[in-house]
Amino acid sequence: MNNTKNKIKGLLILSTAAVAMTGFSIANATPKIGFNEADMPTKYIVKFKENLPSPLMRTVNGVFATQGELRQSLLQNVKARSIEKVGKEETYSVEIDESELADLENSGQVEYVEVDPPRYLLSETTPWGLTNVSAMLVSDSNAGNRTVCIIDSGYDLGHSDLPSNTVSGTNDSGTGDWYKPGSDNTHGTHVAGTIAALENGIGVKGVMPSGQANLHIVKVFNSSGWGYSSTLVNAIQTCADNGANVVNMSLGGSQASFTERRAMKALYEQGVLLVAAAGNDGTTSYSYPASYSSVMSVAATDSNNQHANFSQRNSQVEISAPGEAILSTVTRGEGVTSDITLGGKNYFDRGVVPHNRLIVSGNQYVGAPVAGTVTGQIATCSITSGQYSCPDMSDKICVTERAENQSSGVYPESDAVQACYNAGAKAAVVYSNSSRPGLQNPFLLDPSNSHEIVSVSVDRELGLELEGLAGSTATVSTKTGQDYAYMNGTSMASPHAAGVAALVWSYNPTCSAEQVRSVLQSTASNYPTRNTDTGYGIVDALAAKDRLTAGCN
Repeated sequence: MNNTKNKIKGLLILSTAAVAMTGFSIANATPKIGFNEADMPTKYIVKFKENLPSPLMRTVNGVFATQGELRQSLLQNVKARSIEKVGKEETYSVEIDESELADLENSGQVEYVEVDPPRYLLSETTPWGLTNVSAMLVSDSNAGNRTVCIIDSGYDLGHSDLPSNTVSGTNDSGTGDWYKPGSDNTHGTHVAGTIAALENGIGVKGVMPSGQANLHIVKVFNSSGWGYSSTLVNAIQTCADNGANVVNMSLGGSQASFTERRAMKALYEQGVLLVAAAGNDGTTSYSYPASYSSVMSVAATDSNNQHANFSQRNSQVEISAPGEAILSTVTRGEGVTSDITLGGKNYFDRGVVPHNRLIVSGNQYVGAPVAGTVTGQIATCSITSGQYSCPDMSDKICVTERAENQSSGVYPESDAVQACYNAGAKAAVVYSNSSRPGLQNPFLLDPSNSHEIVSVSVDRELGLELEGLAGSTATVSTKTGQDYAYMNGTSMASPHAAGVAALVWSYNPTCSAEQVRSVLQSTASNYPTRNTDTGYGIVDALAAKDRLTAGCN
């Protein structure tokens, strides 16, 4: 019997939307906006034996009992709480005091007990993402023969840029209606937009933008952003029961579960392609469910096709996709967008990322984007040995390079914006440095609210262009209350890969999930080489589609 009593460990949320999705404790003031797991109830998964020995079947309180009655009686005796059925076998998720575990295990009725590990949203179009996976080169005219199931935090069904007629959903206990995400719960809508935002002349578009692809939404997260492995097991079964060909799981945790592993394996063998976020710790540790062999683990890359520094690196990483500074749909009114205009030219489509600014309120960091429109002359700061030197920036727009890149405990945007603010600038534009020239979306930590100005990030190419226009008049604007936002994370990479999988599979639906998975690997950018950062490389929709059109093998 497996008596797992170790402390639950999970992967925390990494969401860098223009508005921070939730507050977090100062102790967790890192790129992992998350939760204190000590506040989460410890739950266990209990797997009962299917056929009990006859002595156990005789009586309960002197009366002949069925197996179901025996199980119910046992759970009552050990004071089990929050009892939830898991999957189709005699398996349950329960809250139970650790002191009662021995009685449960010694009952003779139980096959095994394991911790029910937590599962979190993994969060750190944008046209650049679709371009980098070649989705723009593949028509989704056949997408109606595929169904993608999204296990997440719901779906804003009324969003003008999201399909409604090909979408269905299921509510999980306690999370509310799947089509009403609720406040501070934009993650699932962002993920869905990457897969299927409409090509309708507004906003953004997804990997399959025609509105023909079938979506099934399983809402397992509310604004708290965490759940349990047992919930995920039920969710993937719900996906399968609703005809899912591909399941996207932009979520994960640090601890494996035998029950979860077995459920994933069974569904994969039944023909469902499972895709999950590799994790956002930026370490070599494993995240689950991504690191089960039956699941495609997706790492994140930036617009320069470099491995994102927050993305997990390990032997289970199988594929990679865009996951840094991804613009997509969010719950209506909860987004933040920015723009730069100069000489009648608008730079929004080049990627202008509003800073994910966080200040301290009480004992928590909270999102505090600075909205406004600022017009002034462009001026630049120089950098020597990582130190900023800015001239008088009074009433000007400060354009400067990022001195270093974000890593654990390092928030380079803060230093850049502080230097601009101290020099009197009305707005700051920070551009990427030569080591990571692609579009970045780092945190801007301003604990004491000491540099409250409009500020944005752009890639190196655009930043150098703006720097070369010093003295010209430009306008920088940031708006809150929008229907779109930038986010970072392997949560954003996973739906790129899941969307591509469904898109290319639609060209030959007779292929198996295993064959589609193999083709995605063999047509990725690194193949046949595989590394721990990006796996077989960035997924390529056009190459995979051509391969599958020619035949499943």
